[in-house]
Amino acid sequence: MARTTEKYCFTCDSYEEHRKLDEEEQAKLRRRLGRSSVNEFLVCVAPDCFNLRTGWNKRPFPEPIRLSELNEPE
Repeated sequence: MARTTEKYCFTCDSYEEHRKLDEEEQAKLRRRLGRSSVNEFLVCVAPDCFNLRTGWNKRPFPEPIRLSELNEPE
């Protein structure tokens, strides 16, 4: 199981456990964002959330990006 850390999730409006993205998730996010590196992103592991944030920025996107959206075609 991936190591988690407690961070504030603005979509849950509470402190929740977050984890680093695995390699497959990072590849999908790199393609979605057009970036070469996405190592700074964390995902909220609360049920039905899966919002992405960075370690220092709880709201890095104008509209939330959820991990489940990375599997959807653009």
